Amino acid sequence: MLTLLTVAHLVIGVSLVLFVLLQDPKGGAMGVFSGGSSSNSFFGASGASNFLTATTKWLAILFAVSSLSLTYMTAKKGASVMDDLPGATTAPAPTEGMPSDQPVPGQQSIPGTNPALPVSPSESQPK
Repeated sequence: MLTLLTVAHLVIGVSLVLFVLLQDPKGGAMGVFSGGSSSNSFFGASGASNFLTATTKWLAILFAVSSLSLTYMTAKKGASVMDDLPGATTAPAPTEGMPSDQPVPGQQSIPGTNPALPVSPSESQPK
């Protein structure tokens, strides 16, 4: 659906540019459609001007609607890039039966340091 709307948006945009460029800056149409000031032209005496103006107006409205639709379809409200990643979103729970303030068995600890970190033998001897 998004691809179809994107292609339609591009076609509407190119058409809008073409219809704006076909219009005469004074409000009349180019000689291609009106044939000058002749009333025997393709669209009539003032038909090209009215046709190009009306078509430009509707193309501009369609362009705005398709822009808003594309914006609405592609916007993710409150979503994060991290939501798409697999894996745990919370920290692992501490091991039961082993309080975090007690040293790990088989390791020495120094007062004022983290008991969970291993201590080398040279650091544990007094100086």
